[in-house]
Amino acid sequence: MADSPKSFQLGAEIHAYIVAHGTPPDALQLELIEETKKLGGISLMQIAPEQGAFMTLLTRLIGARRAIEVGTFTGYSSLCIARGLPDDGKLLCCHVSDEWTRIGQRFWEKAGVAHKIELKIAPAADTLRALPKAELFDLAFIDADKTGYPVYYEEILERLRPNGLILVDN
Repeated sequence: MADSPKSFQLGAEIHAYIVAHGTPPDALQLELIEETKKLGGISLMQIAPEQGAFMTLLTRLIGARRAIEVGTFTGYSSLCIARGLPDDGKLLCCHVSDEWTRIGQRFWEKAGVAHKIELKIAPAADTLRALPKAELFDLAFIDADKTGYPVYYEEILERLRPNGLILVDN
């Protein structure tokens, strides 16, 4: 778990409670965290382990079978979501960097969840607009270029089931 909160909105006491009582990252997740750290300062884009544990829990709690992620980076958040999906669940990951997502793909394979994940390397707005306007997703996670959030949100909202859940980072 992170030593300090990655969110400026999370107080130190609440963060300490979450870390003390939450699910710590397993060996594979720790390995992915270390691999991402090797990228240098950009590694701060990775979600915190406690956020990932919460996302796995939320995915399971709402019974998500179909999910979408905008902004995959090195695949930590997608690994967490995929682990929360049933074995026949599907996660569509949208990202623009093949370099970073290759790291994630290796870890998805190691975790045994690669069969649940479809990766689209293209601008997310284009990928989303190309999807049919139907109830495609139960859960969405948006964590990409902040200027694109309004477009991502609106495009996903048109494709979200009633009572579906949209998670937005930052």
